[in-house]
Amino acid sequence: MASVVPVKDKKLLEVKLGELPSWILMRDFSPSGIFGAFQREHERLRKYH
Repeated sequence: MASVVPVKDKKLLEVKLGELPSWILMRDFSPSGIFGAFQREHERLRKYH
């Protein structure tokens, strides 16, 4: 049985076109939210080098 994942918890590539506006509005665009996104991406990339 498939579990339902809330739109907020989906990654961008998992979001359907109709869900995109609500997904964008749920993102954290505060300075700390943007910094956290860059930090997570940096750690993700650092793991492979």
